[in-house]
Amino acid sequence: MRLTINPAIFLAFFILPLTVFSQDKYNLDFDDFNPKEQKMPTGWFKWGFFENLSGEKISDENYAGKVVSDRNGKFGCITYRIPANYVGDTIKLSGRIKYENVKDYVGLLMRIDGYSKKRSLAFKSMQSLKIRGTNDWKEYSIQLPYPKNAKAIYVGGILGKKGVAWFDDFKVTIDGKDIQTLKETERLTLEKYDSGKLKSALSKSSSQLDLSNEQTIRNSLDSLIEKVGDKKIVAIGESTHGTSEFYHIRGIITKRLVEEKGFNLVVLESPYDDIEILNRDLNTKPLDSLIREHLFSIYQTQEMKSFLQWYKDNKSVNNIEFKGCDDSYWTFNELLKDRVNPINDDKLNILLKNLETNILKSSTNNLKKEFKISNSIYNDILSIENHLKSTNSLTMPIEEILFNGKNTYINYVSIKDKKPIQSRDEIMADRISFLAKESDKKIIVWAHNAHISNEIITDNEIGIMGRDLKKEFGKNYYTIGLTTLNGNYSYMDEKFINGDHNYTEKLKTVPFQPIEGLFWENALSENGNSFIVDMSTLTNELDTNKIIGPTKLIGYSKESEKDIYFLPLTKDFDCLIFIKETNATTPIFE
Repeated sequence: MRLTINPAIFLAFFILPLTVFSQDKYNLDFDDFNPKEQKMPTGWFKWGFFENLSGEKISDENYAGKVVSDRNGKFGCITYRIPANYVGDTIKLSGRIKYENVKDYVGLLMRIDGYSKKRSLAFKSMQSLKIRGTNDWKEYSIQLPYPKNAKAIYVGGILGKKGVAWFDDFKVTIDGKDIQTLKETERLTLEKYDSGKLKSALSKSSSQLDLSNEQTIRNSLDSLIEKVGDKKIVAIGESTHGTSEFYHIRGIITKRLVEEKGFNLVVLESPYDDIEILNRDLNTKPLDSLIREHLFSIYQTQEMKSFLQWYKDNKSVNNIEFKGCDDSYWTFNELLKDRVNPINDDKLNILLKNLETNILKSSTNNLKKEFKISNSIYNDILSIENHLKSTNSLTMPIEEILFNGKNTYINYVSIKDKKPIQSRDEIMADRISFLAKESDKKIIVWAHNAHISNEIITDNEIGIMGRDLKKEFGKNYYTIGLTTLNGNYSYMDEKFINGDHNYTEKLKTVPFQPIEGLFWENALSENGNSFIVDMSTLTNELDTNKIIGPTKLIGYSKESEKDIYFLPLTKDFDCLIFIKETNATTPIFE
């Protein structure tokens, strides 16, 4: 199993108490405090393990929050909750800190939660700065993008092992405006919005999707194909990885964009190296065998095989490429050797041998050893890249392979250098962005709705891929979400999709769980059985893009309550295709 670290996840396990605030003022300066009756200033509470959190008088009528370390765990955080009834783009926390004999770290912390079970939308801590020792009062600050679907803002002062810290004069601003005086805006939810107005707006902003046969589907997509034909990147999503109709629709859109609009690269949410090996052997090995060896089990279906057969038959005619954007630790070395073998270079051979030796050593249960070897692998890749540059032997295909190798191992280096780690979404965005640097590339991305979304969805991670690509490419990045209400879908029990290179998990089929309450899916079903919604038109008709409601985003495994997310769906996608009743994909291997 490879290492994935999200610092927000650890804190997400704590059950957080509700706090009562005055109508127009938050106790961010800690001064609302009666030491005779309270242990901590009003509204402040404990996160973490340390027991000695309190308020302390600093001077006349001036109090501060205080955290003292003990042996009960790794950190303590004095925390305050603010309802996220505000709008804006950037949120900033500033505050003064004084500390004594700190051995680990001290700093500010901010976490923003949403409505779903996976609550964390954004997180930032000064932990990685490793501020230590003893110092008098000094002001610090951190900031985050402010999520549109936020429910609560948590701010705090955090202390690691050993030491004492005081915190005072916290200030929260959104787009530079003090939250103490900023006007509150009530969250607009599906349940509160006028259902008649929503139904009318959907009718005016959607076009029918006729699923009768292949030709009627193609005809229904005419307007969408014209709209996206000049884009740089078109990302086509899915609310489950195991829905047959989604692959059929994606296939038709993809074929038309390739044949009619000059798109020439399809990128799948799948390991980069495996897809490269699949391409290498496409004309020499049976397609079923390649799918079994190099595609995640969730993709080992008749629907994916049909698309790959089309790709194989039309690859040369349409000058089209097929690539992956996910990590793969298993075939990188094999792929690199294939590319550089024609280069007769003794020094290069030595560098390649070093890389191969380290990769063989990296399969270990010793975490410390894994970190050390993985850092060596990253440095081996850099050495190979620099050598090829110095000998003018670095071709674009080799550079691409090396780039993906560096991205695969980058987080080991980040941890060593005490830098923020990159999430899976960030790395996938980097890979797609790298491919898009070639001016003649027009790219179609096949990935889950949760990854292609224009906004971060949750955990300060899911949705970063789409957010980053939208930020970089603007209107040239266009997202098409696909969603459904009823029917069944395929899934697999193994959640860690890239934990090993044995893609033999059996696909299973199960019906969707019934929906309780008003979800986006049943609101959409009021408009018809299958249709295409233009989100910019819908936003104009609704006069807002800030309606938050629950929706399902089911990954590789079986549906659970954790797959329910509260989202402003009109902001997350540029277009949405809804099919009321859908079916599971058909496995190739039983």
